[in-house]
Order: sequence, then C-alpha cells, then structure tokens
Amino acid sequence: MKRITSRQNAIFKRIRAAIHDHDDEIVIEGPKAVADAIARGWKPIVVIERGEEFSDELFDAIAETKTPQNVIGLFSRPHVSATSILAVRDRVIVALDGVQDPGNVGTIVRLAAAFDAAGVLLLRGCADAFGPKAIRASAGAILTVPVASVSVEQLLPCPLFATAADGDRIDPPSRDAVLVFGNEGAGVSEAIMRAAQKIAIPMSDRVESLNVAASAAILLARSYALR
Repeated sequence: MKRITSRQNAIFKRIRAAIHDHDDEIVIEGPKAVADAIARGWKPIVVIERGEEFSDELFDAIAETKTPQNVIGLFSRPHVSATSILAVRDRVIVALDGVQDPGNVGTIVRLAAAFDAAGVLLLRGCADAFGPKAIRASAGAILTVPVASVSVEQLLPCPLFATAADGDRIDPPSRDAVLVFGNEGAGVSEAIMRAAQKIAIPMSDRVESLNVAASAAILLARSYALR
C-alpha cells in the first residue's frame, strides 16, 4: 500500500468510522493484539503500521491509546446470536443489564474467559463490548468469548441469578444458569429481578457495595470452583 498522508483517504475514514461506530467493522490496536486475532482465525481487512502505510501524524490522529502501539488492524465485527450462547450446557452464562462503562464490560468479558463462562449477553443500555475501550479492557479475551445482544424476553425462560444487596447469601450456580450483573448505579432492572433468584456477596459492612466488575470476579470465581 502506498504511504497515506491525507485524512480524506478512504481507508483512513473507514478506520475512523469503525473506531466511532463499531457496527460492522471494529479496530484492534497493538501488534500483539492484532497478531493474536489473526492467529485465532480473524481475517483482517487491512493492517496499518505507523510510519509505513500511514504517516506518523495520520496514525496518531486515530490511535486510541495515549502512547500509540504502532499497529492497527481493521476487522469485520463477529456476529454471534444470543440463542447460540443460551444453548450451551454445563457452563454459566453472564448477562449484563445496563452496564454503561466500557471498561467494566471489557473486564467482565475477560473474567468470562478466565472462569470459562459460555459467553456474555448484553441487555439494552450496555456499552458495546466491541468498542475500543472495552476491547482493550478485555486484554484479548474478546477474541475467545462469544458476545451477543439479548432481550429481556429471551432471558426470562432461563434460570436467572441476579446480584442484589438484599439477595440470599448462597453459592452461585456452577452450570446451566445465567448470572446477571446490573447497572453500576441502579443495579439489575425490575423486569429481570422479578424472574431471578437474588444473590448477594457476603462482605463486611465497612463498604456498601462493590464495583460491578469486582462482583463479577467474585461470583464467577466461586462458580468455577464449584464445577
């Protein structure tokens, strides 16, 4: 590819649009992350190196990290159905209800990989797991964990366990159930809560609540240990 220096270039505009919208195409940044994606069978639309395909100025204009990692890969966004995730047996599934912080969403995707969850389902109001910040927070786990959007109606027939301060201090499910984590402020929505078994994390009264990603880490680790 000829070295590109203009912001009017079609590839530059396409990458910038993917960073902003991440609808049909997504951007992965960093040489290791791009190499890992390719090694796992993701086919890049284009791989751009700072100072090679793009001028330094042009690359820095789209790089998301404060210290550019010199490589950006543009990929087609993977599409997985909620139905396929819900069909998995012998593992738990994670559902996020209105979790708005992309860093939390990405961290929970990473936790789902660490503790062998079947996938992550995103209810309305969640940050996109394929946005740049969420991808970075997942530390590569987005390459291995199925993620899909889901409706309340799709979840209601499932065995649901929802985190709540007034929930029961019971062991989390170890398989064939959905663990639901709610919005950082409001918690799990009423529609889900009415259909779920409420589950609380035993802890000291020195703190009122935990960050949603911390709650997910505790319950998923306990769930995995019970398998």
